[in-house]
Amino acid sequence: MAKQIILFLAANPLGSDRLALDQEARAIQVELERSRHRDQFELVTRWAAEPLDLLRELRRLRPTIVHFSGHAGPRIATCLPVSSSSSRDVSDSMDRSDGDREVGLLLHASDAMPQLVSSAALAETLRAAGASVRLVVLSACYSDSQAETLLAYVDCVVGMHGPISDDAARSFALGFYGGLVDGESIAAAYDQGLAAISLVGICHLNRPKLKARNNKESDPLVELSTTGSRPSRRKKR
Repeated sequence: MAKQIILFLAANPLGSDRLALDQEARAIQVELERSRHRDQFELVTRWAAEPLDLLRELRRLRPTIVHFSGHAGPRIATCLPVSSSSSRDVSDSMDRSDGDREVGLLLHASDAMPQLVSSAALAETLRAAGASVRLVVLSACYSDSQAETLLAYVDCVVGMHGPISDDAARSFALGFYGGLVDGESIAAAYDQGLAAISLVGICHLNRPKLKARNNKESDPLVELSTTGSRPSRRKKR
């Protein structure tokens, strides 16, 4: 059985708040290694991601999951503080100076400065080269609008309606991917991600939001080999 690839794109360009993106990637890797299905998944990380990296890696890796971790913006409204750790939107000064620009994800330009990738550009890229992708996770503040746009080309998308802290993003990733690689449905894994946020004591009003088309959230992400292991639990909705 071919491995299911999780493509982890991380971007923390100059001028944006420093984020603990490496800890989020580590949380996913730890859950993969603990799973009885660990040989069926592979986490591939791309740091300081530039816009064309997405297109190149979609063609080369044909991932099942694309996970973006970083900042979204620009946005007129300031990201409200949610904890002592960094949150994942652009700074107030960038918001106000670029308030009329389309909201998107901030990746690295060739000079390491922020480069906005619009929702339309992300959708076009998935349409052109993302046939293998079943799930997109946008671990960035105010990425909910991008998530809605991407549903035209992918079954399920997780986005953030408001600000999210490093701690909450990491905890969600731990619970969410732990469920996915254990054979749970996408919806059940999403619920486990929310539970992980609560278990570590984070009071977070703006939790990640799961969007899906054609009830695809009720399906497991992939059919996993259960040879020599107990049957997986699949929560139907």
